[in-house]
Amino acid sequence: MAWNSNKDKQEKSTSSGKSTSSGGGGVNTIDAKTKITGDITAGGNIRIDGTLIGNLQCDALLVIGPKGSIEGDVVCAKAIIEGKFTGNLLVKEDLTLEASSDVSGDVKAGKMAVLGGSRVNGTCTVPYSGNPAAGRAKSDNPLKKAQGAGA
Repeated sequence: MAWNSNKDKQEKSTSSGKSTSSGGGGVNTIDAKTKITGDITAGGNIRIDGTLIGNLQCDALLVIGPKGSIEGDVVCAKAIIEGKFTGNLLVKEDLTLEASSDVSGDVKAGKMAVLGGSRVNGTCTVPYSGNPAAGRAKSDNPLKKAQGAGA
């Protein structure tokens, strides 16, 4: 799937006539030759073409490019995965696993589309309607609770 920052920045009209923006903090890109170790909090969209070893909190769209990888826990609004993900993934809205994706770990999403060829090793809970805000506090993370409860 192509990364189109102009499309992602477009404002949408709600039924109340107010406009909302998809993402509020701009577009962040981690390029293919970059490796980050540590946690990231992104207020806007983020695209990972390199490597992230750590946790990610993203208030908008996460894209893991075909050569990108994340090893850690992720809480985000929407996600498109083309590369590799290892950890626990909580997507509040839509998750798309492209044909080249390789996902290992527990996945919880509001909606999920899985394209032929993608690999998933773990549990999937779809639709997930738990409290996504709880995923922000480490001591109250629904992904961690599921592991500890033997789910």
